[in-house]
Amino acid sequence: MPASPVALAHALAAIAHARRSRRNARALRNDRTLQTLVTDLVAARTAVGMSQREVAERMWTTKSAVSRLESGRVARPTLDTIEKYALAVGARVEIRVRSAR
Repeated sequence: MPASPVALAHALAAIAHARRSRRNARALRNDRTLQTLVTDLVAARTAVGMSQREVAERMWTTKSAVSRLESGRVARPTLDTIEKYALAVGARVEIRVRSAR
């Protein structure tokens, strides 16, 4: 018996989502600036002895969201998210522009 149109639409949406997630994860892995930023955030968290759960509570989010951010499994975190994380661990974000030369 063929799948219903609704079931087929859900299956196709799930496949498309999985492809986008893999593509975004690859882009994140290739972005050295963002990798460095996330590494610095994790270092700030561990320096103050906080757990991911504690950071999540201060950010009003879930531990799994913090874990995804730290592992690079999230597609390009927003500046707002990065600032909230930094604030939660007692750090601050500095943005600078440097000459490419």
